[in-house]
Amino acid sequence: MSSTPEGRPWSFGRWIAELPTRVWVALALLVAGVSFIAQNRVPVRIRWLAFSVTWPLWLALLVMLVVGVLIGVLARRRSAKRR
Repeated sequence: MSSTPEGRPWSFGRWIAELPTRVWVALALLVAGVSFIAQNRVPVRIRWLAFSVTWPLWLALLVMLVVGVLIGVLARRRSAKRR
């Protein structure tokens, strides 16, 4: 049986309990994201100007999220240069 540097026996339960909060939050977000994708697989038609595409709902929302993040990053860079 292996042991920790302190001489205590290695325990999977202790390892799980010692995970940082940020890891638990990341795992919770991962589970929420996977369940969101699994439940939103229906195709939706998106029309913009002369373009029309049919995508799964989750993909359309993901693309809009990326566009929003890019807008935020570009806007923040511009305001940081003004200071």
